[in-house]
Amino acid sequence: MVKRALEWWLSIWGLGLRPGSPSAWLFALGCVVLATLVREALGLVGPDSALFASYYSATLVAALVAGAAAGSVAAVAGGLVALWLFVPPDWMAAPFVKEQVIGVLTFAISSLVIIWAAESYRGVLLRLREEEGTRRLLNHELDHRIKNVLASVQAIVNETLREQPESRDRIGARIAALGATNDLLMRSEWSGASLRTILSSEFAPYGLTRFVLDGEDVECPAGAAIPLALIVHELTTNASKYGALSTAGGGVDVSWRCAGDRLRLAWVERGGPPPQPPTRSGFGTKLLRRSVRQFDGTVDIQYAPSGLELRLSLRLPPKRARRALAKTLAQSARDTAAASAAREVP
Repeated sequence: MVKRALEWWLSIWGLGLRPGSPSAWLFALGCVVLATLVREALGLVGPDSALFASYYSATLVAALVAGAAAGSVAAVAGGLVALWLFVPPDWMAAPFVKEQVIGVLTFAISSLVIIWAAESYRGVLLRLREEEGTRRLLNHELDHRIKNVLASVQAIVNETLREQPESRDRIGARIAALGATNDLLMRSEWSGASLRTILSSEFAPYGLTRFVLDGEDVECPAGAAIPLALIVHELTTNASKYGALSTAGGGVDVSWRCAGDRLRLAWVERGGPPPQPPTRSGFGTKLLRRSVRQFDGTVDIQYAPSGLELRLSLRLPPKRARRALAKTLAQSARDTAAASAAREVP
């Protein structure tokens, strides 16, 4: 019973009631009844309690949940009930009549201010909800268009490299990694992506039991999430072809620490064949070094007999800069989607 009442209250507090509806009027009167009970209890504790003390809250809650009209009903009804129940019958002859009149005027003026403030808040909240709905629609449209673009690129790659299956599959896998990271960012509304989620998403096809993850979760800003996802993809692909994941008993230990704004990550392979240093820098190595360089980072690669060992360090943008970057990326995404949609309108 209590749980249902709490759920009901949270639902109407979050969504509100339609102004002018029967439920809005009933809610306003319910607020007055509850305020009267509270005022009665205050009178038992202290007979000199303020006359309209509990009815301010009733007016505020009614106006916030059900609109200005309901707030006005709660204020008028609350004032009348307070005068009827809690003022002595001979108050006109009493010496404190001046204070009573001032109290009534104060309650009336305060109620008007409360109702105006609550209605202003409801207006702002309504606009925010409308903007939220528009933003979600544009984000959905952008996500759809990005997937279409990636699918088109995939088709072009497949057609162009039809006679080169190895290169075709390698590029296709990188495009798929980009798409997976884009999905993570879209779900977080471009605020960033969890490092542990990025790792788990990339490791899932190989079996998460082959990986040991050690580190507190770190929220990677949108600008760093995509390069990190591509780096992890290249390392995982390389391990599956030539390293620890190419054998049944091999595995990878991934650990990371975040000190201040600097992220340090270690990738250590075990149980695979001894790695052979490459004779030239491939795409993965170039991507790795270029990606960490833009974040004031460093990378150290060791070809130990037990397996590849890689340690990288990079500087994540501070939280304030992350929020600004997220807003910029989100706004850019909305502008792109809106412009693209406008071009399609005949």
